[in-house]
Amino acid sequence: MLTSVHLMAGGGGDLAGFALAGYDTLAAVNHLQAAVQTVLLNRPVNGIVEDVSRLDMLSVPGADVLVASPICTEAAPAGGNAVRKQRQRPWAATRATAWCLIRYAQIHRPAVIVGENVLRFARWDLFEPWLKVFEAMNYTTRIVPVNAAHISSPGNPAAPQVRERLVFVLARRGIEVDLEVRPAATCRVCGPVQGVRCWKPTATRIAGHLIGAYDPGTGRHGAYYYLCPAGHGRVEPATTAMAPGIDWSLPMRLVADGHRRGPYAPATRARIRHGLIQWGGRPFVAILRRHKLSESLDGPVATITAAGTHHMLVQPGDDRTIDGCRVRMFTTPEKAYAQRFPDGWKFVTRFPKADRDKVPHGATPGGLLTGNAVPSNIAEWVGGRIRYALAA
Repeated sequence: MLTSVHLMAGGGGDLAGFALAGYDTLAAVNHLQAAVQTVLLNRPVNGIVEDVSRLDMLSVPGADVLVASPICTEAAPAGGNAVRKQRQRPWAATRATAWCLIRYAQIHRPAVIVGENVLRFARWDLFEPWLKVFEAMNYTTRIVPVNAAHISSPGNPAAPQVRERLVFVLARRGIEVDLEVRPAATCRVCGPVQGVRCWKPTATRIAGHLIGAYDPGTGRHGAYYYLCPAGHGRVEPATTAMAPGIDWSLPMRLVADGHRRGPYAPATRARIRHGLIQWGGRPFVAILRRHKLSESLDGPVATITAAGTHHMLVQPGDDRTIDGCRVRMFTTPEKAYAQRFPDGWKFVTRFPKADRDKVPHGATPGGLLTGNAVPSNIAEWVGGRIRYALAA
């Protein structure tokens, strides 16, 4: 059986995916006790609580595959450091966590190193020099943008969440890992097909790799879309609905009654109004985030984040008024469903005392560990592709 080691393991999203792809996990490392405790609730692995920037790599076992995703908060669209301000405010945490992959590789020389990050990770000032260090250690680089809502494989459904991410695979020279994304789709002529990615002429190339987000064809900017392999035009990837992951037995609050601190904000009410008009009285999700309004539960929802306070479930009342709606925020199991954690994956409910100075004020373990996770379907997909390459 192939083996894996997981640095910056978080709540275990990538670990769960690699386990489903047939890997034996030798170790999971995270700086939060809550993260390691969560992993140990679900898998009997060697859990190590340590900041990876201080981790002695000789104390970590060697493995066939290293799975490690550097911190994304500096590069994320919600982060405080804009790309253009890196010289004034360098991405220090990005550098520290990304360099840990090099330190592990220098000692253990795994066959493959894989990780995931936001698309803007490629805009890090040191991104290309970082890749060149791996090249000097005889690794070749494959980088592919993916959307969690489009990534699936036999027995591994796509995530019910729109989540644009960058997957990087660094393989020892001679190991060829196929990372072509071929989503299930339906062609108006051929019927069921596997879509072929088509990059737009305006797509950005960074360090020799095409980088960009999916173009949903709604007038928003994007870098690529999918075509029928037989040449019959554009096809849309099949997606997974969020609705089956909702627990309707849980109590909800009447909008007219307000929340604990008073009435709902005008912006929240506007999003509920939009959903009532847009979705014809069916339950929906109000997205409490800039540039978002509401989304149907019949498809994937907006990106789950570590803050974990953006997805408000709305049950319209018989009168179809804003005040007549019942609402609540997504629960941890619902966020885990959106991230494609395996059914029944457990999360600790409180941060241990040792973690309290390491996490944002108001964060919860469930919110932080689901929002920061690598979607398990992406991990299972890339783990399967790597396993196939190593068997060749």
